[in-house]
Amino acid sequence: MPSSWSSSLRFELQFTGENINLWGDKLNAVLGHADYAVAGFLTKALSGNVALTTANAGDDEARAAMIKFTGAGPFTVTIPSVSKAYTIWNACSAAVTLSTGAGSSVAVDPGDVVPITCDGSNVMTPGYGGLSIKDYIGAVAWASAAGALPAQAGNAGKFVKTDGTNASWQALSSADLSDNATFFGRAVALAIVL
Repeated sequence: MPSSWSSSLRFELQFTGENINLWGDKLNAVLGHADYAVAGFLTKALSGNVALTTANAGDDEARAAMIKFTGAGPFTVTIPSVSKAYTIWNACSAAVTLSTGAGSSVAVDPGDVVPITCDGSNVMTPGYGGLSIKDYIGAVAWASAAGALPAQAGNAGKFVKTDGTNASWQALSSADLSDNATFFGRAVALAIVL
């Protein structure tokens, strides 16, 4: 009976008695691929939509544990329809969508580093209530301030200040630190003593 291949990571599974005097080399290849699947890092330049390469018993892109995508975008990257977890770093200037071509997909925003999981058809990211962590924070955790948080454009060097109802960007003033005078005085005294 010939060798077969593991379903998710495409490792060579040798049949008993097969590959006499070759099993050591074949085992070392499997261990190298296992190392890459657990801790391997791939930088993949994108210039269009692409499918990650796969190869039974050979080197391939889809086996990497961590993948950094570079390029412009937006792009769609197709991953194999097998169970596998990845850490994705989108260093592109637009979103990268991870998909198997069937089921759900995950769009990774520029600059984000996101854990994703594939169950064989759906691509998912950790989250709550059906939302990614990022979307959950945006939709649920900040819900009490929805529409009340001011835009960042034009507010460099300022801080968000709230009166308990409305938030606005303001320059920091000494009045904002008045209730911290005791703390700062002690901190300066301690620094002088040291």
